[in-house]
Amino acid sequence: MKRIQNTYAITLLASASLILIAGISRGEPAAADAAAITSAAEDFHKALAAGKPDQVMALLAPDALIIEGGTVQTHDEYQHEHLAEDIAYARAVPSTQRSIVVRQEGNVAWVTSTFSVTGSFEDKPVDNLAAETMVLTKTPVGWRIRTIHWSSHRARV
Repeated sequence: MKRIQNTYAITLLASASLILIAGISRGEPAAADAAAITSAAEDFHKALAAGKPDQVMALLAPDALIIEGGTVQTHDEYQHEHLAEDIAYARAVPSTQRSIVVRQEGNVAWVTSTFSVTGSFEDKPVDNLAAETMVLTKTPVGWRIRTIHWSSHRARV
């Protein structure tokens, strides 16, 4: 009887181990610095919503590119041509993060997020779903955003 129990226990343990290994191998690799990477991305959005352009720009690398609506802006172009509008929008229209995926390879990371954005901007109703990809690099002063790509569409009922 004891031998049967041991065989059962070994079989159960081996099966559980295989299931766990299979789950891990199919799962996504964890970003080693996920908390700091996520914090940099969240801090960017918080700075926009708080109306703090200096904090927004400090999180962008000097060679950052911002991609939205089929256009690409450099760090300086974004600061002078589009930042004020993004701050006004972020302050007027609340967004709720729906998902976030963080990946990292060495000193490079990318964050892919989706948001629901609902409210009113310039007297027009907003009910959108948005997607964002940020590419970040680790620098001596922390993670900095090198590229942001935004896209959105109206939410479907």
